[in-house]
Amino acid sequence: MGTVIMLAAVTALLLWWDVSLKAMQALSRPIARRHLDRVVWKMAHALLSLARHYGGLTVELDRRLVTDVPSPTLVCANHQSVADIVVLFDALRAHRLRFVAKKELARGFPAVSEVLRIQRHALINRMGDYRRGSQELRRLGRETRDGVSPVVFPEGTRSRTGEVYEFRAGGIRTILGQATVPITAVAVDGGYRIASFADITRGLSSIRYRAHLVGVFHHDGTKQSVLTAIGQAEAAVRAQVERWRAPT
Repeated sequence: MGTVIMLAAVTALLLWWDVSLKAMQALSRPIARRHLDRVVWKMAHALLSLARHYGGLTVELDRRLVTDVPSPTLVCANHQSVADIVVLFDALRAHRLRFVAKKELARGFPAVSEVLRIQRHALINRMGDYRRGSQELRRLGRETRDGVSPVVFPEGTRSRTGEVYEFRAGGIRTILGQATVPITAVAVDGGYRIASFADITRGLSSIRYRAHLVGVFHHDGTKQSVLTAIGQAEAAVRAQVERWRAPT
């Protein structure tokens, strides 16, 4: 019964936010963007609270993600589910996050699509149009000068098993070619178990969703220095996920 209540409440919230955001951006997109910069973490927190209270989901967010992450920064995290976006919005609430996400999310997802479009997240076509994708990444890099913190999932795809895949450096290097900001590595786990609607309907009470700060890595902007920092971030994320998943 709790899962049914959760799904109904989440659906109602998303539809209400979707209508409200459409109306707000019809009046003024800049006003809608500033509004989201203030409240998007609260929206994420509300969704997670419903999942906790009615679905039984355990969510463990490292407090240091609020207190110890520099701003601006480039956030580098492993990727298991679209819910990772919600978790990171809530965890990094003091930051103006802009995600690098697949273009398919730009349409058809109530409230989520509106947030991604209004805030001008980098929506990339993974099947082509490399030039357009590169332009979007460079734009995110330039926006760090105004306090924006880009978020990259450098595995390039969601992990269906929770295993951490090899990090791809290209997107991060393109962003950091515009601004030298530190790389903040965040490890997440648990999302692969709620990657589909069917997973959610089976219940969330046995799932622990975790997000931990695993390191802040500095570089001087040169190719080798950036590659070294990415390698350190990958190693730190992989080590944390392996610790979580190791037999007790």
